[in-house]
Amino acid sequence: MAKLRFFADIVMNREIAMDIFHMKLYCPMAAKLAIPGQFLHMRCSDTLSPLLRRPISIANADERDGTLDIIYRVVGEGTRLLSAKKTGESIDIMGPLGNGYPIDQKVNRIAIIGGGIGTCPLMFLAKKLATKNSKSGNLVKHSVFLGFKTAKQSFGIEFFQSLGYDVHISTDDGSLGFKGFPTDLIQDYIFDVIYACGPKPLLAIMQAYAVRHNIMSFVSLEERMACGIGACLGCAVKMKSDGYKKVCKDGPVFELSKVIF
Repeated sequence: MAKLRFFADIVMNREIAMDIFHMKLYCPMAAKLAIPGQFLHMRCSDTLSPLLRRPISIANADERDGTLDIIYRVVGEGTRLLSAKKTGESIDIMGPLGNGYPIDQKVNRIAIIGGGIGTCPLMFLAKKLATKNSKSGNLVKHSVFLGFKTAKQSFGIEFFQSLGYDVHISTDDGSLGFKGFPTDLIQDYIFDVIYACGPKPLLAIMQAYAVRHNIMSFVSLEERMACGIGACLGCAVKMKSDGYKKVCKDGPVFELSKVIF
């Protein structure tokens, strides 16, 4: 088994939107192993408080310079401690963990749908898809649909645009783009494959849409975790068949049609 625990050097840690932070880590082996959809299980403090690690999706990995990027929202004590970390410090991480998004090079029309902080793992996926398109000579322009509560919490838009994606933005309050949700924007389109990550209400709507149009779809689920390696049942989710699955070990990526929300 590959080594899963590392002490990574913090290259950068800064606020990029309201309560949203971008941390870049130097950890060559983890960067080499990472695939889109996986996560890091991060120790937030050198003390026993908080006791549990925090699962954070990998937003990018660059094998050439040995770095990993994570983007996280400050919502509690653990992420508050992460936001206080300084450049030059080291941090205890486990990962990359979990299973990633399957990528089919033969698929032409792809939709990437993210809600809030769920945008993060989709950034890494978008980069991989763009690289594969470039190598294969595929000129199809894939679409990205992103939803945020407000313009002040939006991020990643220029990143997707720089990769050549057709980007559609919505906000709950209408302060940026369409007033509403990304699920409202996608209704007029049909795709071959959908990749998604976000809050459960958004994913439930996307599930109904994908089933109605018989579209293969994959989702990265966000759940509270304890161990991060499948030893406990803290992150179990109910499936339409096969009972319960562990998000940390069996996921976090699942076929959207198989999940019960």
